[in-house]
Amino acid sequence: MSPTQGSHESAGTRLRLVPTLDDCAPVLTLTVGDTVVYASHGIGCIEARLGGDEDVRAQVVLTFESGLRVTLPVARARSALRLPSGELELEDVRQTLRSSSGPRIEPWAKRFRTMRDKVAAGEATSLAEVVRDGLTRERELAERAGDRANVATSERGLYLQARKLLGAEIAFSRGTDAAEADVWIVEQFDGQAHR
Repeated sequence: MSPTQGSHESAGTRLRLVPTLDDCAPVLTLTVGDTVVYASHGIGCIEARLGGDEDVRAQVVLTFESGLRVTLPVARARSALRLPSGELELEDVRQTLRSSSGPRIEPWAKRFRTMRDKVAAGEATSLAEVVRDGLTRERELAERAGDRANVATSERGLYLQARKLLGAEIAFSRGTDAAEADVWIVEQFDGQAHR
């Protein structure tokens, strides 16, 4: 390849000067009708765009399946919204769900803050970590059914929220419904190499 095609060959090594279009991430355009992910709210659709691109007061209006409507300044929307996961991100989610969760030696309050931050960030892989750890805790408690041990209500609530958000994103990305996406999540978790 020549340097104008994106690489340069020298002494048997290949140096990329310009990324190819295949290497670039899709761009968030904030166009009416676009499907986006808004952290802990999940999958939404841009319903309207108010003001022009050069207007500092320009805003986008998002709607969610729950009926929630959110209006964000365009500048905030560019940093707070992301495109739904593609195949590469879904593969990362699969690997995360199949990996073993780390030992639970940290205090409950720290573990809860970490979970809350991951759910609030809304990144698919972080949600998968919360789901994997929540499924692990559920299974551990089920095995010790004689114990009166129980997951804290707030911790379980975060796990269920993460599972719902992750399921909705997987359903959208794979073109299935939420129930099928949830089955896929459990199948990936059950496919752990360490079980």
